[in-house]
Amino acid sequence: MTTTEYQKAYKKSYSQKNKIVTFPLSIPFYDELKRRAILFDVSVNTYAKNIVNGSLNSSSVTILTQEKQEIINEYIRISRGIANNINQIAHQTNITEQIDISILINALKNYEEEFKKLIQKI
Repeated sequence: MTTTEYQKAYKKSYSQKNKIVTFPLSIPFYDELKRRAILFDVSVNTYAKNIVNGSLNSSSVTILTQEKQEIINEYIRISRGIANNINQIAHQTNITEQIDISILINALKNYEEEFKKLIQKI
């Protein structure tokens, strides 16, 4: 199959599965759309697509700002750290049947401090 044939076949397959929608917007509407897209650090097309998908799914559009995404990522990092630490301690307990409880308490205190710092950012 030549490159041209492949491209034609791909284009045909794509157009059977997807449709491209274009429509005009007045400058003020476009500017507002662009302003909101910039707030969410996404392209205007991605933002518009999310709005349409959200509306069609009868749900609110859920786009997170970069700041909120960073807070969620930090929360996930701390939570995974806690889970990993507890898992390691449980594994160590299964191997040696002994555990220094102060290690667990100190580790949890450190994670508690990280959560407090994270909450203060919010």
